[in-house]
Amino acid sequence: MAIPQQVACSAKSHPGPSDESSDIRIHFGISDEEKAAVRNRGKQVLQALKKLGLNVMKIPVVSVLVSGGGLRAAIACQGVLSELSRVGILDMVTYVAGVSGSTWCMASLFTQLDGWTDLEKAEKELKRRLQEDSWDLSVALDGLCDAAERDDYSLTDFWSYSVVYYLTKELLDTCPSHMRHQSVMGSVPYPIFATIDKDLKSGEREKTLSEHGPGLQMLDDHLPASWFEFTPDWAGYSTLGFSTPGAYVSTTHCGSKFKGGKLIQEKPERDFSYLRALCGSALADMKTILKTIKDFFWKFIHDSSTQLKMLLTDPEGVTLKNTMDQLFNLVYVFLTNGDCLPIMKNLHRIMAATGSKHFSEATALINKITELRGQPSQDQQRQFIQELLEKSLNEDLLEQSSAPSFLKFLWKTINCLFSWTWGTTNNFLYEYGDTEYKLLTKKKNMYLMDAGMAINSAYPLILPPVRNTEIILSFDFSEGDPSETIKATEKYCKACDIPFPPVDGAKLDQEAKAPSDLYIFEGENAPVVMHFPLFNKVNCGSKEVIKQRHNTYATFRLTKYSDAEVCQLLEDSKANVRNNKDYIFMKIGDLAQAP
Repeated sequence: MAIPQQVACSAKSHPGPSDESSDIRIHFGISDEEKAAVRNRGKQVLQALKKLGLNVMKIPVVSVLVSGGGLRAAIACQGVLSELSRVGILDMVTYVAGVSGSTWCMASLFTQLDGWTDLEKAEKELKRRLQEDSWDLSVALDGLCDAAERDDYSLTDFWSYSVVYYLTKELLDTCPSHMRHQSVMGSVPYPIFATIDKDLKSGEREKTLSEHGPGLQMLDDHLPASWFEFTPDWAGYSTLGFSTPGAYVSTTHCGSKFKGGKLIQEKPERDFSYLRALCGSALADMKTILKTIKDFFWKFIHDSSTQLKMLLTDPEGVTLKNTMDQLFNLVYVFLTNGDCLPIMKNLHRIMAATGSKHFSEATALINKITELRGQPSQDQQRQFIQELLEKSLNEDLLEQSSAPSFLKFLWKTINCLFSWTWGTTNNFLYEYGDTEYKLLTKKKNMYLMDAGMAINSAYPLILPPVRNTEIILSFDFSEGDPSETIKATEKYCKACDIPFPPVDGAKLDQEAKAPSDLYIFEGENAPVVMHFPLFNKVNCGSKEVIKQRHNTYATFRLTKYSDAEVCQLLEDSKANVRNNKDYIFMKIGDLAQAP
């Protein structure tokens, strides 16, 4: 299928290694830079196919999809890529697209000089890091204090330096645009990192989360504009077929401020540590997320790190720390439907004891709340707490503090928790006129998050006609039903009129607890989909072992994996490739030799 001609909305050139455009692009299909990278990659693929002795008639586009699943997915992704490389299949792959935890592995490989070319070495480094390195609270706190100076700080920053750093034992200061030098030569598969725009959800699209409180906000799987991708060259809302063009900005300038299509304030490009948190914020389990944030917040506020020692030398600093602690507890209790009144009374006592004029408005408001007769409604409580947060800390207090950056970090985290704000990113389409995405042009910020909230694999970003993929190798590391991504994608494609092979949902449901290690889906004018559940009856042997594996490698497990557990997970993921390599070679060969 031919790619339609690009419709560009600017006279400036696309960004290249030494030419970083600040323009917005509205176009169908893929960018010129990606086309060049794919052509160069095709030369590598052709050589790999010829080594098999095939009479190559064309170079099939093979895409590898790696799903979400926290650290389990990151380790399994490494195992899959290592084995694909060892058996010679990775050399035939054009795209690798990742969601959530798998992006932790993908990003790590791009920060290593030979990460993609020596995957065995990268695997050894992963095992060493998980066993020998540790999460350094003072390093994390330094990063959070720096991040809090940004006007787009959100819970994603907190997640980056807490959960993702804690699990991976790795901080990555390299930026996504730095991938260009590898991808443009075609020496590695072209990478795609998937996220979702939170506001583009089903139903109440223009309502903010603060209007109705946080909760499980599942995104509309059928809404094409909700998928937001990062590549080495461009970041933006992906093309949907030939009817809806994509909207993109240079990856270098994603996060900078635009208005009316013009760059008005350039911001530093976010690094891979932040992108990994953006892709892997795992927002499906509200209760678990809140508890995880609470535990890490407690570590930050009660640990005797350098910043805290500085803060505790000042009596007023002690009060401010205690105030922040109580405000966090107040927000947490409210979000978990607990009794806020005792915390408010304790907060009043702490503030009043200082005699500080800075707390006079806050203490007066607490008096007003506690003197109310009857129980305030949920909406009234939310309004009171929002007002209390605004009155409890001001610029004068920050300037007088001996650790203003630390207090700013605490303050911003509490506010973001209360409003449940994730993935705040300056909207490059703000007040931009030449686009079909009229909803997007109205907001100054977009709020990006884990794409697993829609489909736990990046099918919408590689399906034809976007990138003309002919074979999809889908490695599913999900914790629940391993066929859910397939069924959700089929539903998505039917709604969007995208070719996708038929799926026998009844059979998949019947085998959900003990799936096979490979399912092949084929259909007319549709890509061949080869789907590999991580834990299955071939590499595990029984339902009991499959269940045990899921329990051992739970998504929100925050305790260290032993070396044996890491090795077992790597072996399980490798077995799915090793045991089915002949089927993969056969399907690729059939397409390569087809006229």
